[in-house]
Amino acid sequence: MKNKAYFVQRLAAYIVDIMLISVISSLLAYPFTNNSTVKKLGEQSAEVIQNYINQKIDTTTYLSQSIDLSYEQTKAIGFSNIITIIILVLYFIVFQIYQEGQTLGKKLMKIKIIKNDHSSLTMNNMIARELINNFILADILIAIVTLFGKNAYFYGSSIIEVIQYLIVIITMFMIIIRKDGRGVADCIVGTRVISLNQEVMEEEVCEN
Repeated sequence: MKNKAYFVQRLAAYIVDIMLISVISSLLAYPFTNNSTVKKLGEQSAEVIQNYINQKIDTTTYLSQSIDLSYEQTKAIGFSNIITIIILVLYFIVFQIYQEGQTLGKKLMKIKIIKNDHSSLTMNNMIARELINNFILADILIAIVTLFGKNAYFYGSSIIEVIQYLIVIITMFMIIIRKDGRGVADCIVGTRVISLNQEVMEEEVCEN
């Protein structure tokens, strides 16, 4: 379609949005995060990887220690993850619906989400679309499986992340290949992302 938002535009908008969310969530979560514990766990993880590379531990020991440390790290930043999920929901769903399909990143790139049939976007459209597109559903599910213990976290989070990344990869190819630039979530919800620059140019041509 003539006013399709191109992959580069959408990627740039997403990078801007994620950087903004990362800064905000980090600032809000900082007072509630035990940074010394997080740092210590990070150092232990690096040590386990180094020991495995140097063949000081076997694969079974490496996997066991990695799973333990990964689980402890997730618990240590649990509150930070909750804050991030809340901000993701408020920004990509609530803020975007009230901005008629635009985030700050999309405004900068001059692109927006519209319904494929040109009807008005609804909150249900945005919830379904952004739960799939922005790791929100994946983050919520991972937070839930963490409550069921180390093994449930390891296997559950692994499956969830594989599915999410498959959706991301498929969506990227769809945006690039399809003429309308619609990804997985767009096809499910009935939306697409358009370039406002091209829309303005088309209006000017029509007026002339």
